[in-house]
Amino acid sequence: MNEFRFSDNFTLMRKKLGMTQGDVATYIGVSSAAVSKWERGLSYPDLSLLPKLASLFDTTIDKLLGYEPHLTTATIMELYQTFSKRLSEENFEMVQKDIENMVKEYYSCYPFLVRIAQLYLNHYFYSKKPQLVLNRIVELCERVVALSDDHKLIQEAQIIYASALLIMNKPQELLKRVGYDIPIQFGVEKLIARAYAMLSDINKVKETLQISAFQHLLSMVSSEIELLKYASDNQNLFDEMINRIEKVIDIYNIEKLNSHIKLTFYYQASLGYMKQHRRTDALRMLERFYHTCKHLSFPMKICGDDYFYIVDNWIEQNIHSGPYAPRNEQAIKDDLLNMLQKESLFVPLHEDPKFKWMVNNLQRMFQSKPKRENESVS
Repeated sequence: MNEFRFSDNFTLMRKKLGMTQGDVATYIGVSSAAVSKWERGLSYPDLSLLPKLASLFDTTIDKLLGYEPHLTTATIMELYQTFSKRLSEENFEMVQKDIENMVKEYYSCYPFLVRIAQLYLNHYFYSKKPQLVLNRIVELCERVVALSDDHKLIQEAQIIYASALLIMNKPQELLKRVGYDIPIQFGVEKLIARAYAMLSDINKVKETLQISAFQHLLSMVSSEIELLKYASDNQNLFDEMINRIEKVIDIYNIEKLNSHIKLTFYYQASLGYMKQHRRTDALRMLERFYHTCKHLSFPMKICGDDYFYIVDNWIEQNIHSGPYAPRNEQAIKDDLLNMLQKESLFVPLHEDPKFKWMVNNLQRMFQSKPKRENESVS
């Protein structure tokens, strides 16, 4: 992405020291003509001369060359969004070549490698050879885990790694990597908040506790929704879970905070009802799924509201894609349609007038794009 800017940097540093080209040539032991070529960008100094030049200008070799081995967080996020859009619209393998060229250039920028692993995780199924993409995710994450000294980044790489293992149907390897038991939550955020209180920084107290509550709320609801998948064999428990989750979603305005969670709830609830052969209840949940889709705002994002009023800045700084969804708008719309059209449990509903009406309306609203280059047309 960034070419060497040696000639410009060299000229500026030389002039800053008040040296002529001849002075530098004498100091380094080369001809004035050679120095002149460096400044005009016609050639570079021999590799063995770079340490001496860097020492002369009191700088590093990287700064002298103008090489930037790391990308800013903003640039990484921008690249993620750009590549995400391209992967869902263009030939995967062609876009991957561009991605891998950047990976080669910034192979020591570990935040970038984690984002690329996340990018591949969210788009691997577009590839003609998805297994190779999953293997690449593992390679990138292993590099970050082995070489990075950023604990949070390593933890994130481990989660992405584990997600890839799950897709690759390697549960034992996943458990070996992330652990076999759930760790106790010690509530360190409360200690942080009390420390800020002792420092009379009440704003930080409020921010710390609100962010903690925000995370725990979304985590709790997400875990309950995941549990729905395995609770349909107990109708009384299943119904009570539906009742409680729906109340929490409504009370805490989850649709505003993270609409994806609300969509997932209605979808999983409808699947559970279909397993129990309760078509009327399933259609009721699918109708709520439809109305939530109808009122989606794009780009989808995680955000606060009037109650969680301090969390937006934290989300911006700590969630890998900022507040926005890790996939682009059209890819999300296509997925939402596929959730209704391709789920085998919904086959008995395909001729139901209400179900057909919802699917047809979503198709019109979402206006699905033409087939990608590497997709077959059925």
